[in-house]
Formats: sequence, C-alpha cells, structure tokens
Amino acid sequence: MAQLEFAIDLGSSFFTVYQKGVGLVLREPNMALLQGDGNVVKEIGYKAKNMHTSMLGNSKPVYPVKEGIIVDSDTAVLVFKEFFKKILPEGIIKRKFTALVLVSGAMKVAERKTVEKVFTKVGANAVYVCDSPLALYEYTETKGGMFVDIGGGKTEVAAVGNNGIVAGATVNIAGNAFTNAIIDLIAEKYYIKIGEITAEKLKCESLSFYRNDAGVDFVSGASMSDGMTKNAEIMAQDLFDAVAPLVDDLVDVMMSVLASTPPELASEIYRKGFFISGGSSQIAGLNQYLADRMGLYSTLLNDPENGVAIGGGKFLDCMDDLGTLIGIDLNN
Repeated sequence: MAQLEFAIDLGSSFFTVYQKGVGLVLREPNMALLQGDGNVVKEIGYKAKNMHTSMLGNSKPVYPVKEGIIVDSDTAVLVFKEFFKKILPEGIIKRKFTALVLVSGAMKVAERKTVEKVFTKVGANAVYVCDSPLALYEYTETKGGMFVDIGGGKTEVAAVGNNGIVAGATVNIAGNAFTNAIIDLIAEKYYIKIGEITAEKLKCESLSFYRNDAGVDFVSGASMSDGMTKNAEIMAQDLFDAVAPLVDDLVDVMMSVLASTPPELASEIYRKGFFISGGSSQIAGLNQYLADRMGLYSTLLNDPENGVAIGGGKFLDCMDDLGTLIGIDLNN
C-alpha cells in the first residue's frame, strides 16, 4: 500500500491541502466550533464559519493558527484531525501519511517543533516543515525572484534564489489588518460601529486601488452616539483611504527586502519584477498599485490562493528540489 503524501499550506485563514498524485483536495477556513469544555468539535471549516456568522447555538469559535503560528496545540490537533477525516480513506486500518507543512519563513525553531508534534499527533509518520516562499519558487519554476504572499494574518516577502531564501520579512500587514482598518475608518468618519463580517464584505467587494473607481456601497451598523441603527453611503475612496497607509507600509517592507538582496538576484528582480499571491492579493487594483509604487513589473499567480499548496505538491514529486534549496539531503 503506497504511502499517502500531502502538502499543507498552514494559513491563518485557510487550511489548504494538496495530495500527491491527486491535486488539491481541501481548502477550508482554518477554524472550528467547539462544544462543552472545548474538547468536542461541533463543526469545522465552511460549516463552522457559516454557523458562527448566523449566530446559531452556543458553540465557541476557535482559530488554531494566528499570523501563521499555531497558538493552541491541543485545539490544532482536534481541528486538523477533523480536516484529515475528510481526506483520508475510510478503513479498519488507520492510514499513516507524509506531511510537508508550509509555514511562515519567520517561524522560530520552537514553533516549527510544535508543527511537527501537532501533525505527528494528527497521524503523520513523517513531517517536513518548509518555508512557504520556497513553495512559491517551485510553483513558478523561476530561476529566482521576489515573492509577495498576502494572506489573512500575515504577508510574506522573500527574495529566493537557487540556494533558497536570501532575504525576507514577515509582517502582519494583510487581510485581517485591512478589515480592521475599514472598521476603524467607518467608526471615525461616520460614527457607525460595524462588525468584522460587514467589513470583510466591504473589503472583498468594494475596496479598490484603482484611483478612478467611483463605486458606492451602503452599510448599516450601530450609531456610536445612541446605539440605534444607522445607515451610511460608503465611497470606494473611503475604503482606499483606510487601507492605503497599510499597503504603503508594505511597500517599504518590499523595498527593504530588495535592498538586502545580493546584486545578482536583485538585478533579476529588477528585470522581471515580483510575483504576488495569497487571498488578499486579489483585491481590485492592488497588484498594479504595488507595481507602480515599486517601479517594477508584477505577476499575479494563476492560482493565487492555492499557489503555496500547489508548489508544495511539486516538491512531493521531487524532494531533491527542496533538499537543494535548503541544503539538506532529504533522502537520508
């Protein structure tokens, strides 16, 4: 019986799994609803998110990963086991598997050890922990470049060459920060308190970095003066004003990484630009805005949400490629 092999993008917002020989087999919100004393999983993924959004029941929502780091090992084991029940074939004998877990490049040694322990308890008999920018490098099949992966809890910026990551930074300027900035802007400008669900909808559907966008949206929330329901007309410019300062900070991070990149690789980046991925990279006009601010070409990956997991899947087909990048013989 062949060993099952999986590449897992351990995101703050989504848990994405690629199975060797099959392809993408799971992408679900990385959350769950727990019951009782917090040791019984009621629902996971999309079902948990929808139930929580609908305010049904008295279950407790949990998010095992925040800003790319496992924050509660016991909860992570419970939740990840449920995810793998959706993937692993049913049978009398429990199938073991290999897990290539793709994580933040800023993850510390102790945090990587936690990842190994968690996935071992989930059922893996071999666990490899890999920096996610390396998976993007493999996905693009480039000879070297800059990768900007804008997720929910964090953004990874890395310059990657044939010998691995040569410069990089991980910051919490990402989708969740954009959502919070929209909440703050509407409170300050319109004196309306809105929740994360409303702000997330505005971010995904109305936020635009195209400077000629004259879009309008309407929101309802609680008046900050009397608590009564209050409506407001929100302009695309409002949302841009809320989020643009954060993106400008991200540009500074990208500039810093580029300045720290060795000349040969830097010249390659200046020649062909940078690659952008992640769920939040799909905000209207963001790709071009970053390119204009950097003065470089930019390439949005064909599958920006799943690029990390797909790149990890390519490593599963040839672990020698990963070994070369990290300088370790993975066959021994």
